[in-house]
Amino acid sequence: MRTRYAWLLFCLLLTGCAGSQERALDRLDEIAGRVIRVPCHQPDYRYRQVENSHVAGLIDEIETLRCPGLELQTYLSREAARPDGMPVYLNVSRPHPALPAFLQPGSAGSDLERRIGRPASRTGARWYYGSDETTEKVTIEWQNGLINNLRWEWYFD
Repeated sequence: MRTRYAWLLFCLLLTGCAGSQERALDRLDEIAGRVIRVPCHQPDYRYRQVENSHVAGLIDEIETLRCPGLELQTYLSREAARPDGMPVYLNVSRPHPALPAFLQPGSAGSDLERRIGRPASRTGARWYYGSDETTEKVTIEWQNGLINNLRWEWYFD
């Protein structure tokens, strides 16, 4: 009987952790969406053609947008569920007007854990948000007690 309760408690704890990561990733994804929608003053767009792995003969594009302190890569395909593009990664290393103050590069990240949630793991100067339930991953890098870099990564097939 004790073993059953211990197992149940363990499962509930795991579910709670996954749920908290899902909530954190939802919040971080919402923030990334705002950053993606805010254009920089002088964007540098580059395009690279790639063969679609699901539709023979279809050529898609990878769009890379570079701005000072920001890089965004987007997969563009007319056959995709989102023909306007699917983000592959977003990297932010400078303050950005669409980021909340607690998440700005150069800030101390005050209230970050309270507002976003506890990271799934911490390794050295990196916090990782992610779960087995999603393919999204967010990494926050710290340097000298300040946020240095934010990186969102999305997987698609």
